[in-house]
Amino acid sequence: MELTAEQRKEEQKRRRFIANAWMLMEKTGQAPAPSKDYCQLLVTTEGVMWRWWKISLRRSAVVYPGEWAVAREDVEDDERLMGEIERTFGADVKDQVIHLCTRSNDFLSKLPQKLLVKIASYLSLEDVIAMAHCSKAFRRCCLTDCLWRNIFLQHHKHISPEIEQLAAEHTWRKIFFTDKLRLQMLMSRQRTQMKLQSNDNEIQNKQVVPINGKEEIAAVEP
Repeated sequence: MELTAEQRKEEQKRRRFIANAWMLMEKTGQAPAPSKDYCQLLVTTEGVMWRWWKISLRRSAVVYPGEWAVAREDVEDDERLMGEIERTFGADVKDQVIHLCTRSNDFLSKLPQKLLVKIASYLSLEDVIAMAHCSKAFRRCCLTDCLWRNIFLQHHKHISPEIEQLAAEHTWRKIFFTDKLRLQMLMSRQRTQMKLQSNDNEIQNKQVVPINGKEEIAAVEP
């Protein structure tokens, strides 16, 4: 059916809108025999653009490139588009296109946690706390010890061995939010425990041996 001038104008406007949206995926390739047409697949946040350049062996043939656009909500039901994508790029690409157009485009939560932690380390403290409330994946990322070690280092510039030991016992997040007085108390308690442990080790390195009929304590040679 022939389109009116107004309909063609609206169609061109819709195509530009889909093509200029945020790009999610782009693939180019050549269709299998017998057509051998060159094709381009563009998947954006607003839909799918399918472009093709027909190959003709006849010199007299005038071949123009073509394209059509499908809105995001109509992609899965467009059998012609799905058939062309599968024929040219395979079933895996077709499934990927359907996934991009029918599901939430939350790519950050799908990143490896190591990379998420790296990204979060550049955020401010307020943003990290806000990020933890976005999803379960972000919350797991924002509670990792290595992230809070980086945050602690950004605010204190130096980490002593005593702080390292305390963090191993209480986590870096708890150490970061502990006030200075409480932190000093924990460090003092840690020094006392280390001193007691050192004394216990010295006692254990001694044994009772008989000397001149009496039992006395003598140091055991290591």
